[in-house]
Amino acid sequence: MSVIDNLVDKISDKFLGKSAAATSAAATFPQLTDKGVKVRDGGMVTWVEPPPEFTATSQQTAGLWPFCVGTSSPLVGAILGRNLLNGSVVCGDPISLFLRGIISSPSGFILGLNGRGKSSVAVRMALALIDQGFLILVAGDLKPDFAGVVKETGGQIIRVAPGVGGINPLDAGPLWNRLGELKAPVQRQMKAEIHSRRLSTLTGLIELVFKEPLDAKKQEQTVLSMAIAMAAETAEAEGRQPLVADVVAVIKAKPAHIQAALLIENEHEYLPQVKNLLAGLNALGEHGPFGDVFCQPTTEQMRMDASVDFDISMIDESLLSLRAAVQTVCWSYGQAGVSAAKTMADAGLMEERHHLMIMDELWQSLRASELLVHQIDALTRLNRTKGLGQLMITHSMKDLLLSTDELTKIATGFVERSSVKILGGLAQNEMSLIETVFPVSEREKSLLVSWSAEGSMNPNTGEVSPPPGRGRFMLKTGDEPGVPFRVNLTAGELRAHDTNKAWAAAQAKANL
Repeated sequence: MSVIDNLVDKISDKFLGKSAAATSAAATFPQLTDKGVKVRDGGMVTWVEPPPEFTATSQQTAGLWPFCVGTSSPLVGAILGRNLLNGSVVCGDPISLFLRGIISSPSGFILGLNGRGKSSVAVRMALALIDQGFLILVAGDLKPDFAGVVKETGGQIIRVAPGVGGINPLDAGPLWNRLGELKAPVQRQMKAEIHSRRLSTLTGLIELVFKEPLDAKKQEQTVLSMAIAMAAETAEAEGRQPLVADVVAVIKAKPAHIQAALLIENEHEYLPQVKNLLAGLNALGEHGPFGDVFCQPTTEQMRMDASVDFDISMIDESLLSLRAAVQTVCWSYGQAGVSAAKTMADAGLMEERHHLMIMDELWQSLRASELLVHQIDALTRLNRTKGLGQLMITHSMKDLLLSTDELTKIATGFVERSSVKILGGLAQNEMSLIETVFPVSEREKSLLVSWSAEGSMNPNTGEVSPPPGRGRFMLKTGDEPGVPFRVNLTAGELRAHDTNKAWAAAQAKANL
């Protein structure tokens, strides 16, 4: 009934009175309302859902009725795939959504079981951002999943492994020799940031060796900080970056001001105080568990005008601590380069560029040593202010459950602070863990769990059905309902991004 009809009825009732038929109907059916009969089993509709409305130009909708497709998802960012509910296009990536003001920080987190296509989503985002002029920084490519994409788009591949290539944990980054071009106050700020990053990285490596934090009672971190500062001063005077061996040499020299900081009364007390710290630093040498990776100058400097992939796939999977250590140092080194570039751009000394840093297989670092969670937390908290987007990837919320509530809170904070969350197939027992960080509806839970099933084979025909969740994901921003979509890689993407190269021959035989 239209507004005009209602108005006419009201005027008629006021001046003419209700009709006898209407009065009779009201008397006969006192429970009759505009929405049905208000009695049990009377079929009354308490809520009438409004019809869907769509907006489009006359050129787009000319001759089309009824409208067959609609979407509530913003068409901003990388084209991820098709909406599984209505077939519309689903778009999004951390940087594009942030630049348009849709999310509060350029950060994303991809969570899903193995073999469901997590890296495929990341590749789709990477290609879209590269096409827009952004750069990709893959600081620790374990398989490698992204080397092909970086190579195809004219980027740089840096291989790090024992006997292959080294990365200096005390390296200030690829732009350290240009810091002299900055004004004095900015130079002091950058040098303080470099020192802080060096101390954090070296602390993390020593803690990874001992699987325990540095001894606060022996002021080991204080000694390390002072030794790094002295080693850096000497090395930079010689026109080079400090090495771990330089730090060892400083501590062994028994500097007077370090002894004073330790409240040493006589020289004989010094060695017992620093012996454990020296043992940790010696473990980073050529004959330690990490080989020659950290005891030499950085083999190949990172470029700032191209996408970069640190390929660490040549490190054996059984060497979990080494893989985690290299991953952490690559993250730190990559961020150092991006941070320096941002400062140089602000000073008008180089073109401003923005990177998306992809941090894949997060679980490996946390499995190797839970203490690395502090280093990862420190690295990721300042990315937005440094003009650096980030995308973190792991398999399960269980990867973030650490031995103490404090460490778990820091790890789950990685997901909580990520404005874009992309969820693949997950086990049923994951749902309660997810709800501690962000809300998910019962329908969303059901969909995510259904995607966790494995593939099957028809025993009669031999026809194989892949896992139902392969390529299926849910995009969530903030507390908004998730948007389910499916990724279909193009032939070019499949060529550059083959995550099963190691199984290619065996799969070919199996399909004969």
